Amino acid sequence: MPNRPIRLLQASNIAAALLLGTTAIQHAQAALWPQAVAATLITALLIENAMGEAERAAARRRASVAAERRARPRPSATPCATAIGDELTLARQDLAEACCVDSWVTRGAEHDAALCRGRERP
Repeated sequence: MPNRPIRLLQASNIAAALLLGTTAIQHAQAALWPQAVAATLITALLIENAMGEAERAAARRRASVAAERRARPRPSATPCATAIGDELTLARQDLAEACCVDSWVTRGAEHDAALCRGRERP
């Protein structure tokens, strides 16, 4: 959604295009063809500018958001994230090797025979 100055520019371009369009019609009715053609061309340029301004503003916004995202550090590139990932890998490995969840949570102090996967207790 374009911001307020862009909308104001679009509204002023459309208003000027309407006035020039009216002027072009009056010049054509009065057989002033060069002025009618010039007013028509300027009207077309104003309308095209009004329509294209929103697209240009959106493109500028996308470019600034992309630049901001590129400037941010990636979470996986930070040392803390790497350490946490390593700890999670070790925890998953310990859980897979544990005979049951209770044994893993209590580091072998308790054992639930109903959930035991048949592995030896640590």
